[in-house]
Amino acid sequence: MKKTRDGKVIVVGGVTQNSIVMNFLKNKTNGKLLIPEEAPYFEALGAAIYGLKNGTEPLKSFDNIFKNNASSFVFHKPLSKFIDRVTFKSFERDTVANGDICILGLDVGSTTTKAVIIRENDNKILASVYLYTHGDPIGASRDCYREILNQLNCEIKIIGLGTTGSGRHIAGLHALTESVINEIVAHATAAVYFDPEVDTIFEIGGQDAKYTYIINKVPADYAMNEACSAGTGSFLEESAWESLGVKVKDIEPIAMSADNPPNFSDQCSAFISSDIKTALQENISKEDIVAGLVYSVCLNYVNRVKGNRPVGKKVFMQGGVCYNKAIPIAMAALSDKEIVVPPDPGLMGAFGVALEVKEKIKLGFIQEKEFSLKELVDREVKYKKPFICPGGREKCDLKCQVNIIEIESKNYPFGGACNKYYNVLHKQNVDANSFDYVKKREELLFNKYAPNAELPENAKSIGINLSFHTHTIFPLFYNFFTKLGFNVILPDIIEDEGLERELSSFCYPAQLSLGLFQDLVNKKPDYFFVPEIFEMYVEDADYHRLDFNCTCVFVSGEPFYIKQGFKDCNLGDKLITPFLNFANGFDKEIESFVNVAKQIGIEDEDKAREAYKYALKMQNNYFNDMFKMGDEFLQFLQQNPEEMAVVLKVERKY
Repeated sequence: MKKTRDGKVIVVGGVTQNSIVMNFLKNKTNGKLLIPEEAPYFEALGAAIYGLKNGTEPLKSFDNIFKNNASSFVFHKPLSKFIDRVTFKSFERDTVANGDICILGLDVGSTTTKAVIIRENDNKILASVYLYTHGDPIGASRDCYREILNQLNCEIKIIGLGTTGSGRHIAGLHALTESVINEIVAHATAAVYFDPEVDTIFEIGGQDAKYTYIINKVPADYAMNEACSAGTGSFLEESAWESLGVKVKDIEPIAMSADNPPNFSDQCSAFISSDIKTALQENISKEDIVAGLVYSVCLNYVNRVKGNRPVGKKVFMQGGVCYNKAIPIAMAALSDKEIVVPPDPGLMGAFGVALEVKEKIKLGFIQEKEFSLKELVDREVKYKKPFICPGGREKCDLKCQVNIIEIESKNYPFGGACNKYYNVLHKQNVDANSFDYVKKREELLFNKYAPNAELPENAKSIGINLSFHTHTIFPLFYNFFTKLGFNVILPDIIEDEGLERELSSFCYPAQLSLGLFQDLVNKKPDYFFVPEIFEMYVEDADYHRLDFNCTCVFVSGEPFYIKQGFKDCNLGDKLITPFLNFANGFDKEIESFVNVAKQIGIEDEDKAREAYKYALKMQNNYFNDMFKMGDEFLQFLQQNPEEMAVVLKVERKY
């Protein structure tokens, strides 16, 4: 809008075609509104007039008015060249029979919800459903149960029901099942079922993407997309429809017919529309642009989800996006790997969780429980007044709002940042102290084998950081220094000021080291003991195998970044940083500790050696007690076969 000399308001642009806006402006300007006939194309008219006034030759013909400049894009190879790099597996389903014993698997995702019924004796899928979640996981779950019920034409017995996916907890609560299983495990179980040799899974869903690496049929590493949605199915669907008017079902045939797909890289979905417009302006075909979008999804996955993680010999690709065959073909092109797509790739989470439930029932980890599809369809939930979590003994101060959900006249808490209120189906009274072996270990480490030393009030002090191997060999350090007449001081809190001294990207334990050391500095001991521990003793290990003995670089490097981070504290000779190598046994470092004693003013070498021998005895007694405690727990399990535990046992003679 622009005012003329006589006070009228000129309005130009496409907005002049909107009668509602124009009527509003007329009222606001008391009718002093001037709308030129050329208003809709005013800018183009201005450009033409400018050209005439500035000596541009008049256009004589519309022929050859476009310049054939080089494209701003680089290009991928056509997807059609990589069809033979992908194997699409099939799976024979079966018809249901009266009285079949079955298990139901439910995968509640952020975009879609899937369910399968498998027969317990042969794992054949008897019925399945795939539908949109629409932001209502319980409603979508009930719709799945309803559709499964409609597909079955006879009576079956469902002995187990498992849930997975992002909505697994609330769906599991609605179903009143204890079988709530992580989707990484569910997808890995399904992949291994179809091929025991699979070691890598690429999975792309509607709003998330996951990478899983499998060792010995068990997920050993995984990664997931974070805030970026550009490597997901929803990104592809929305970009194709909003920018090109292409429906999701039409993406595959259009992309596969492309000859020269542009490389849109792995750009954020917020900018991809700009690239599409540029491609259209460069007269790139719709087929090529759609194929470029397909490549873009896979590029985002390869760069932002998989990253530098390994890709094994047998790669599976799963998730609902794989119904569009162009996606796994593009992934094969980018990763230079043969890729296998299992049958019904969008159902793999639901199928995998059903297999997991069957295995847990077989092993006795969960009990058989009969589930009725009709009851699940009819089961209503009521949301009652929420409450604020008090934090409990953990002293959490997040003040999460926790919902109260009523199911079959019973109230269940659900929600919050942690898993405290997830799937609380029944209460169990467990004597946590009897099985808290972390607490028992700390009691041995910091009390029994680090007893109070009776020292004079004017005794000098030495600070030991509560980091890394201090939690393993504290009795050795503590008893050595107390025998020499020093008070041992430990930090109590993690100071924020110390965390701010991080000068590079550290792991969390190293960050804690800085925060705890700041508290030590504030306590002002006479000395600080921060050893550079290069290797630890591992029984029966080959000394030359550093992967057995060698400590992490952040462990051995602790004194170096402590010096750098706290150089303004003028620690100087107060900082004791001996190089220690325990690979051949703790007794081999006695002379190193004699030198430490000299650094803190103890010249009597015999006294230092005796202090170390006593400290080593206390350390060995601690180790022996630890292993005895472990053996006692193993005996408890043998005498109580109904109990279950996961135990890592290390053989040791003591």
